[in-house]
Amino acid sequence: MAAQTNRGQGGANAAPSEITTLERRVLAHERILQALIVRLAEDDSDILVQLKATFGSGHDLGEYEQDYVSTDHYGDHFIRSVERAIATRDRQADD
Repeated sequence: MAAQTNRGQGGANAAPSEITTLERRVLAHERILQALIVRLAEDDSDILVQLKATFGSGHDLGEYEQDYVSTDHYGDHFIRSVERAIATRDRQADD
C-alpha cells in the first residue's frame, strides 16, 4: 500500500520504473517542442536567434556538482537539434 501512496512522486527515492517513465515523458515533450519550433521557424526565421539569446546567459546553481550539466548546455543541444531538423527539412524540400 505504501508504494501506491508514493506513486508518481519521483524524486531521489523514485523507483527505476518511475525514472524511466519520467525520462520518456521528457523526451516526448522535447520531440513535440522541436516539431513545433521547426514549424514556427518556417514563418519566423528569427525564432532560433531568440531562443539562443534566451539560453545564452545566466548562472545555474549546482555547477560544481559531480555530474552537473548546465541548463544552457541542454538548451544549446536542443536548439542544435532544431537547426538540424530544419536543415534536413530544407534539403528534402530541395530534392
